[in-house]
Amino acid sequence: MTDITILQANLEDLTEILQLQKQAFKTEAELHGNYDIEPLKQTYDSILSDFSTHSFLKGIYENKIIGSIKYRSVNDATWVGKLIVSPDFRRQGLGKRLLLEVEKINPEANKFQLFTAASSIQNIRLYESIGYKVCNKYKDEAQAGLEMVEMIKIIK
Repeated sequence: MTDITILQANLEDLTEILQLQKQAFKTEAELHGNYDIEPLKQTYDSILSDFSTHSFLKGIYENKIIGSIKYRSVNDATWVGKLIVSPDFRRQGLGKRLLLEVEKINPEANKFQLFTAASSIQNIRLYESIGYKVCNKYKDEAQAGLEMVEMIKIIK
C-alpha cells in the first residue's frame, strides 16, 4: 500500500472519479437491493457542480485513480462524503488513509461529519475504527427510503 499516493484531485480527474464511483457503489446497491441511489445516478454535470463547492482527494496507483473522497469545510466543521475505493483495492487501508488525510489537511476542524447506509456494517466499522460515532438514524426518502446513519467525530 505504500506505493499509493494521495493527492488533491483536479478538474481533469472528475470523469475518472465518476466512473470509479459508479463501479464502487454497485456493491452498495447490491448489498441493499436498491440501485436507485444517488451515487449511481450522478451525472458529470452534478459532480462538476460538487467540484465547485467541495475539495476532492484521489488515491493513485500506477497512474490510475483507485480511490477518492470529497469534503467541504465550514468554520470549524468538515463534512466528508463519497469515500470510494476500487473493489480491487478494498480492505487494504486506502479508505482509512483518505479519511485521515482529510483530517490532516483540515487541522482547524473540531468536528468531522459523514453519512452512510445503516446496513453498511463494514463502512460503519471503518468509521468507528478512527473515532466516528453514530449519532442519528433516519430514512432518506431521496434514496428510495434507505435508512441512513449520521456519524460524527469530535476532535478535542
